[in-house]
Order: sequence, then structure tokens, then C-alpha cells
Amino acid sequence: MVSWAITGATRGIGVSIPISSQRPQREMLTRPPLQLGFVKNLSTDSKNQVFALIRSLGTAGPLLELAAQRKNIHVIVTDISDPTKLDDAAAEVSKATAGSLDVLLLNAGSAGPDTAVLPPSAFHGKKEALDFEINESIKDNLLSNMYTINAFLHLIRSGAEKKVVFISSQSGNLDFTRRTGFSTLLGYSVSKAGMNMAMTKFAGELAPEGIKTLSLSPGWVDTDAAKAVTGDPEVRRFVLDMFHKVDAKVEGPAPVGEAVSDMLRVIGGLDEVDSGKFLTHHGDEEQWF
Repeated sequence: MVSWAITGATRGIGVSIPISSQRPQREMLTRPPLQLGFVKNLSTDSKNQVFALIRSLGTAGPLLELAAQRKNIHVIVTDISDPTKLDDAAAEVSKATAGSLDVLLLNAGSAGPDTAVLPPSAFHGKKEALDFEINESIKDNLLSNMYTINAFLHLIRSGAEKKVVFISSQSGNLDFTRRTGFSTLLGYSVSKAGMNMAMTKFAGELAPEGIKTLSLSPGWVDTDAAKAVTGDPEVRRFVLDMFHKVDAKVEGPAPVGEAVSDMLRVIGGLDEVDSGKFLTHHGDEEQWF
């Protein structure tokens, strides 16, 4: 039996694209939480033990319905910004697994405050706004994930797979940002890039113990959030024009099931050679879609 703990496990997986009210400036948000899609896929195999870590039961209706049907899903309420509550969650997992965990999927995160639609220069004279933009994203997307790793690390050490995977975003990649000209989501992008580096640091530290880490981008995925924005033909053309600077062949988002299967394939193949890297859902460093 393979045990999986997944943070942010109540929703789909995807990309949403908020639009600035100031035209012609339109901004892309690559937001990749791998949530209920992972739980659905993994729990189809009765040999998997799936621990869904969520913040509140109030938004977990579909997850709870699925857990009622599949007894290998365990729902745990916690707060990834609170190390004490994370320790309690890890203790709950430990009771069910006899003190081990095979794979930790870091999937929860935030796109940041409303100022995320601003490019860097727009923060001139707005010190508080800039501080909030950066600090909130760092807390949600970097520190909380590091708290989670440290809370569950003793269980990973006793696991068979020994894998820690961070669901990142292509907006945290320097080359992708440079080629597309994507200038907003400052805090989000900085925090994702920072967590990518933290994962590499963990990889270097934990390699002697056989523990492998990975930052992973899901690509462009067909979620409800994405449809709500890119359903507008003009917006969709703008998004495709931007994406075509990186991949001229991309035509639209991938189905959730396909994206999840692709990523699980990459996670399944993770070894010491790729530990600490930032890869796409294709398992390379170039195919972002």
C-alpha cells in the first residue's frame, strides 16, 4: 500500500486568468493547485491510502461525498500556516500508517491579493501595497509549504517512496516569464520561484537519506476557474497569443484527468537524478503545455 498526503484537497486543478480592468493590459494567472483531481485518481486504486488535508469542511462537499464511497480516503482538517496544527495532522496520519508516509504533495496555495494585477513599477509610492503583495504570497506559497514539509518529514523518512512534490507554476520560471513578457502576479511568481529553490535545498540536504523532492508544473488545465475567464473569445485569443510565444502548437487547456495522469507519471518516475528539479507535467524543463 502506498500512502499519499495531499494539501489543498477540496477542488480541481488548473489555470485561471484574471483580467485587469485597464485595457489593453490583461494579465495571466497560472495557478496550479492539484487538488480533488489527484484524490479522485489515486483513490481509484484500493492499494493507495490517500490523506486529504483541507482547511475547512465547509467547502469540502464533493470531497466528503467521494470519501464516503471510497474508504481509502481520509479527510484531515488542518491549517498549513500553523506548525502546531500540522504536527497534529501528521500525528493523525502516523496513527493510520504505523508511522510512515510515502508521498507528500504540496498543493495548497494562494494567488495573492488584489494588487496581483499590477506590474512591478506600479508599486512606486505604494510601500504598504508592495509589502503586502510580497509578504502574503511568501506566507501562503513558501512558508506554509516549508512548515508542511517539516511536520511530515519524519514520516517520509520511514516511507518506502520517500518523495516530496511541490505543485509549482510556470509563472515561477525565469525563462517562461521572460519569453511571454508576463509582468504581473509579482508576489505569486516570486513565492513560487522561491519555493522551487527551497525544494532544491531540501533535495541537497535529504539526498543522503534517499528522500527525493520535485517542483512540478501542471500546465494549462481545463478547470471551472479557467473556463470562467477564457470562455470570452477575446480573452482566449490574448492568452493563446501569449502562450504561443513559448509553444506555437498549444490550442487550449488539457482535461483535468489527463493533467493528473501526466503528473502522476512524472512523480512515479522521480528518482535521485531528477531530485530537486523544476519539471513540467511532461517530465522535462521545456514543454510547459
